[in-house]
Amino acid sequence: MVKEDGLPLGLGFGLAMNEDAMKGFSSLPDDEKKQVIEAARGITSKEEMNRFVNSIAEIGHAK
Repeated sequence: MVKEDGLPLGLGFGLAMNEDAMKGFSSLPDDEKKQVIEAARGITSKEEMNRFVNSIAEIGHAK
């Protein structure tokens, strides 16, 4: 499922639940945000989305 703004629901929920991931995603330039969103669209399981969101959180830790 995709929200109206184009953000996949699993990604949006994962970012909302993980402050570091939200910080990491927010710090990305727009073109990289689009790449993250496109990558998230191919994710089919909750576990895989959790790993993906956690990888975004690493960006938040680095900032």
